[in-house]
Amino acid sequence: MSLLSVSRRHGLLPAVLCTVLAACLLAIRLDWSEHASFAFLAWNLFLAWAPYVLALLARVLMVRGHGRGWVLAPLAAGWLALFPNAPYLLTDFIHLHQRPGIPLWFDAALLALFAATGWMLGLLSLEIWKQWLEERWGRRSAWTFVGVTSPLCGYGIYLGRVERWNSWHVLTHPGSLFASIGAHLREPLSFPYLTGLTVSFALLLPLSYVAFEAFVTRLRRQRVTG
Repeated sequence: MSLLSVSRRHGLLPAVLCTVLAACLLAIRLDWSEHASFAFLAWNLFLAWAPYVLALLARVLMVRGHGRGWVLAPLAAGWLALFPNAPYLLTDFIHLHQRPGIPLWFDAALLALFAATGWMLGLLSLEIWKQWLEERWGRRSAWTFVGVTSPLCGYGIYLGRVERWNSWHVLTHPGSLFASIGAHLREPLSFPYLTGLTVSFALLLPLSYVAFEAFVTRLRRQRVTG
């Protein structure tokens, strides 16, 4: 099965449509304001695509019979490091405030569209790994994976939003990054927003995934019965 075929089964079309719509709205915003204050959204959305693409590549290997642990391990590690980039877009609402010449509702709609697209990309990529785990080790193991991944994602968002670490720093500045992580583990309450952000996303992700899975399951059943 090709990457394109797998992509169609795992939400490529809605992901592309939402991305194009978000890009068009951003282009209107940049032209309207004649200021690049929201140009960073394009880069953030690009990063949100990264875990989805890695998950799709992993799914191609799975359906072709190459789903052994040692084969998928590099893709899984890369996915886990990049996964927080998808829901991270929700935190871009900190940039929402009244700006001269641009209605507040327009910027709110722009940020909401980017956040929703990033969140969708995250759920689509999470579904691929959960489905693989469920096929191999059962539903309980798959949901355990979702439960463990969610707080890790929340912590990754904290590292990015509050402490300004990037995903690639695990390769370029591993010593400094892991020293920072060690400090968080030793004294978590000494760092503002650490617990709040981590716990918030640890709850939001699985709850949204439950709704997402129910919706996708219903659609697939309708296709079969229809």
